[in-house]
Amino acid sequence: MTQFVQFLGRGRRGAEDRGLPGPTTLHPLARAAFAETDNPPSAARVSGSQRFLRGGLSAPITVTWEITAACNLACVHCLSSSGKRRPRELTTDQALALVDELAEMQVFQVHFGGGEPFMYPGIWRVLERCRERDLVICVSTNGTLITPERARRLAALEPIYFQVSLDGATPETNDRIRGRDAFRRALRGLERLAAAGLSLTVNSVLTRYSFPELDRLYAIASSFGAKLRVTRLRPSGRGRTVWAELHPTREQYRDFVAWLREHPDVLTADSFFHLNAFGERLAGLDMCGAATATCCICPEGEVYPCAFFQTPEFEAGNLHEQSFREIWERSPVFAFYRQMGAGACGGCARYDLCHGGCPATKWFVQRSLRVRDPECVLADSAALPLTTEQETADGALVAACSSPIGQGCACQE
Repeated sequence: MTQFVQFLGRGRRGAEDRGLPGPTTLHPLARAAFAETDNPPSAARVSGSQRFLRGGLSAPITVTWEITAACNLACVHCLSSSGKRRPRELTTDQALALVDELAEMQVFQVHFGGGEPFMYPGIWRVLERCRERDLVICVSTNGTLITPERARRLAALEPIYFQVSLDGATPETNDRIRGRDAFRRALRGLERLAAAGLSLTVNSVLTRYSFPELDRLYAIASSFGAKLRVTRLRPSGRGRTVWAELHPTREQYRDFVAWLREHPDVLTADSFFHLNAFGERLAGLDMCGAATATCCICPEGEVYPCAFFQTPEFEAGNLHEQSFREIWERSPVFAFYRQMGAGACGGCARYDLCHGGCPATKWFVQRSLRVRDPECVLADSAALPLTTEQETADGALVAACSSPIGQGCACQE
């Protein structure tokens, strides 16, 4: 906790302080996408976590590191389309040097994912280096490769936190997503990690099929002394092909908000801030933290705003060519992402609650950052008009921009 308090005491740095390259270095699709979102929200409309993180921090709080694409499962919703190891994956020596760089930048936590992290050849050396450098370690695993010996070895790295994935409370629901026998093997992994005394979280992606099983998922997590963490399904990677079938209904989302109120110990991180538009703030980060508080490093050194935004148009840089610090401080993708406007949500009275939802979901479903989140809970109604209490600093109401870019739009003046 002391380390985190010290971290929060560091100053923020806006894009203007970094000597950033101009927009001409952006991928054309990214440049057009950022442009159509209009200008950043005015200070009067920035609230909560967004006020603190606007412009980005000097280093991310958490780095999600998809350390390998190799995986022994083939989950239908895999955000990174994992399976086989990729040709240019970072070597162990490169990975160790990266750990040192993250520590020197004072990154708080490294969250390892994949793929399956335990299929990366140098995983033990990387985890041990993280411990030596006092980085908080979190590992997301499918749990199927955890042996009693591995669990004991991991316990020696404490404090270390584990997320084991279960996408249903029954074999039928879980295994239709994660593959045959995945449910039984994940429970076995949980049992072995719990026996070693490790800090555990059961991570479950919310789908229309797992929603009815939330109470049972909560009970399963509790039986291992674990927290339950529920995350949002995104249409990234293989998730694009199943998103329409699997993503929850609006009625399920409304009931989910009520369920969360009854289970305040359930973790959600930044998954469901778009549901704040129902009118009540949920616990957790109340905005997208991509490129401001977090980012994602992929197996072949690609760096993206977040784990769900893995697409060439929004690649911020590559660790085979640049240092992580250079990418974090100088990437035009990150600079524009940090100053992204509200787009079609600019005139909605509830923008200060949901901040427009998930940019990655917008992009993969509709190929635009200007549109509403496809799961916007107000989607079938007009965006609520602003009231006089929600005026901007100059007294003018913020209106949703409908003018073509560069054709006399007031929001660009």
